[in-house]
Amino acid sequence: MIKRLVSLAALIGGAILAMASEAAWAEKRVALIVGNSSYQIVPQLPNPSRDANAVAKMFRDAGFDSVDVQLNVSNLEFKRAIRRFQSTADQADIAVVYYAGHGLELSGTNYLVPIDARLASDRDAEDEAILLERLVSAADGAKRLRLVILDACRDNPFVNTMRRERKGVTRAVVSGLSRVEPTSTDTLIAYAAKAGSTADDGDGLHSPFTAAVLKNLTVPGLDVRLAFGRVRDEVLKITDNRQEPFVYGSLGGGNISLVPAPAGAQDAPMIDVKADFELVQKIGSRRAWEVFLGTHPSGFYADLARAQMEKANQAPPANMTVAALPPQSSPSTRETSSKEALEWDRLKDSTDPAALRRFIRRYPDSPLSITAEQRMDLLEKAAREREEQARAAREAARKAAEEALREANQRKAELAAAKKREEDERRALAAEAAAKARAAAAELAAAKKREEEERRAKAAEAAQLAKAAEAERKAAEAKQKADLAEREKAAREAAALRAASERQAREAEAARKQAELASAREAACKSEQGKLEDLIAKGSEGSGLEDLKSFSKTVGCDRLRPLVVASLGKFNAEAAKRAAAMPNSPELLRSAQSQLIRLGCLTGKVDGTLNAPTKGALSRYLSIGGQPTENVSVTEALVAELTKHSSRVCPIECRAGQTLKGETCVADEKPKAPPAVAARPKDDEDDARSRRKKGGRQADREQRAKPAPRARQQAVARPSIVSGGRSGGASAMIGVGF
Repeated sequence: MIKRLVSLAALIGGAILAMASEAAWAEKRVALIVGNSSYQIVPQLPNPSRDANAVAKMFRDAGFDSVDVQLNVSNLEFKRAIRRFQSTADQADIAVVYYAGHGLELSGTNYLVPIDARLASDRDAEDEAILLERLVSAADGAKRLRLVILDACRDNPFVNTMRRERKGVTRAVVSGLSRVEPTSTDTLIAYAAKAGSTADDGDGLHSPFTAAVLKNLTVPGLDVRLAFGRVRDEVLKITDNRQEPFVYGSLGGGNISLVPAPAGAQDAPMIDVKADFELVQKIGSRRAWEVFLGTHPSGFYADLARAQMEKANQAPPANMTVAALPPQSSPSTRETSSKEALEWDRLKDSTDPAALRRFIRRYPDSPLSITAEQRMDLLEKAAREREEQARAAREAARKAAEEALREANQRKAELAAAKKREEDERRALAAEAAAKARAAAAELAAAKKREEEERRAKAAEAAQLAKAAEAERKAAEAKQKADLAEREKAAREAAALRAASERQAREAEAARKQAELASAREAACKSEQGKLEDLIAKGSEGSGLEDLKSFSKTVGCDRLRPLVVASLGKFNAEAAKRAAAMPNSPELLRSAQSQLIRLGCLTGKVDGTLNAPTKGALSRYLSIGGQPTENVSVTEALVAELTKHSSRVCPIECRAGQTLKGETCVADEKPKAPPAVAARPKDDEDDARSRRKKGGRQADREQRAKPAPRARQQAVARPSIVSGGRSGGASAMIGVGF
C-alpha cells in the first residue's frame, strides 16, 4: 500500500513539473527564413544560404514551434512562402522573418531580389522583385512581437546595369535599402547596415551581421532590443566601423525576449550586464531603463538603473533605436579560422561538457569559444534543471511516503482505540441484555464492512489514478518520440537541401571556371593570332624567320599551330630561295657546272663547289666571250647566259701529237720522207706568193665585212693552231720530172 502511494506521488510530481515547464514555453513562436545565393543573372553570393540554414537551426534550438526555410527561391516561390507564413503568423505570439540576399532601393521603395530576377530597367522591379512591405506585412498577425531581420544591404550588381526609364524619377537605383518606419505596433525591422549604406558579405562561414545575430539574438531572457545593441557593437568591431547595423520601429515597455529566461536562472556575466547598462545609459529614457531592469532585475547595475530611472524626466522617445548607438567596448573579436570552424561543427551539437572545455582551452581567443561557453552554460542549466526536477520528485515521493505512513499509523491507532473502547463497552455492557449485545455486534460488523468498502474504494481510486498517470506517461513518451522523429526528419530534409544547394553551388562554380578558362584561352588565342599576323606581315626577310621560329615554340593556341607550321614552311622556302639566288651558292654552282659541261668548257663532275676546274672552265668561257676573268663569281645572270647557248662554245683541245678531226682528236701520222722536188722557177714562186697574199687580204676583208661572234671566230681559228699551223690556202705542187 505504502509503495503504491509513493509511486503515485512520484508520477503526480513529474506531471506537475512537466506542466510547469510547458507553461514557461506557452507562447507560440514561428519563423520564416529565406536565403538567396544562386542568382542566375548576376554573380552568386556564397553566404546567404549558409546564413539562412544557421539562423533556422538557431530558432529550432530555441524551441520555435514552426521554422520554414526557403533557399534560392524564385519570384513565384518567394510569394507563395510569404502567403503561407501569413496564415502561420496569425496564430502566433511572436513572428520572425529573416532574409539574406540582394536588395535594392528604387525611388524610396525597397525591393528584395529573387534568384531569377531580370532587372533590365527600373520598370522591371515591380514585376521581377518583391516589395519589402509585403514581407513585413507577413508577420502582422502575431500578437506580441513582429521582428523582420534583413541581411540584404549588399553592393547590388543590378544597379550598374539597370536603365532608368521611369519619367519624373529623380533618384537613381542605388544599392542598400532606404529608411522604413513600420506602420504596426510592436514591430522591429533590423538592417544589416543603416539606410543608404551597404553591408559586407564576409569572407568567413557567415556574414558579419548574421554571425553577430547567431551569437546574441536567442540568449535566454535577453531583451530583443539589447540583443540588437550587442549585434551592432560586434559588427562595428569586426568591420572596423565600416558597417553599422540599424533597427527601425518601437516596442512597448517590459522585457521582450525571443527565448524566455529559464526558471532559477543565474545572473548574466558582469561584462554583458555592464555593456547593456552603458548602451541604455546613452539612451537615457525611462522605457530603456525598464527594458534593462526587465533583463537584469537585480545586482549592482540594477540599483544604478533604478536610480537613473528616478532622474529621467523626459518623455519616452517615439522610436527605440537601441541598435543604432556608437560602438561599445566589447571583447576582442577575430576571424574564425577554418580549422576552428570545422572542429566547432563537430562539437556544436555535443552534450559532452568535457569536449566543450577542451575546445575552449584550445581556442581561448576564438569567438566560437564564447558560443561554446554558452553551450556549456545551457548544458549545465539543463543538468541542474533535471537534478532539481529529480530532487523535487524524490522530495515529493518522500513526503507522500511519510504522509501515507502517518495515515497508516493514525488509522492503526484509531483501530486500537476503537477496539479498546469496544472492549471497555463490552465489559461494561456485559450485564446488558443479549439483544443489546447482538445489536452492538451487528453494529461492529457493519462498521467493519463499511471500513472494508472504504478501503477498497480508496484502493480502486489509487489504482485508477496510477493507471491515469501511466497513461499520461505513455502519452508523453509517445509525443516525445513523435517530436524526435519529426525533428530527425526535418534535420534529414535540411541536410538533403543543404547538400543539393552545395552541389548546385559546386556545379555552378565549375561551369563558371570552365567559362573563365575558355574565355582566357580565347583571349590568348586572339593575342597570339595578332602576333602571328604581325610576323606574317613582316615577312621572312631580316629576323622574320627567326622570330617566327621563336613564336612557334611558345604558341599555346591549338587552332593556330597548323597556320604557324604552314607560315614557317613558307618562310623557310623563301629563305632557301634567297639563299639559292646568292652569288656562288651551291645551287647556282651546280647549274653553272651543268651548263659548262654541256658547252664543252668543263670536264669535271657537278658538286656545287667553286673548285679549280670550275674556275678554269669559267675563265675559258669568259675569255672566249671577251669578258674579264678576274674575281670569277657565279650569279643568276651568268647561269641564264650559259643556258641561252644551244651548242658547244669552248673548242675541243687536243693533246700534243693529236689532231682534231670533226669532234674527235686523232693522233698525227708520222711524216714520210719527202720526194725530190724539182726546182721551181723563181718567177713562179713569186707569183704563187703574190696570189697567196692577195687571197689572204681578200679573206680578211670579207671577214671584217661580215661580223661573227668572237667565240665562233676563235673556234674557227683555234683548230689551225692545234693542227700545227696548216693553212687552208693552196698547197705547193709536188711532182717528179717536171
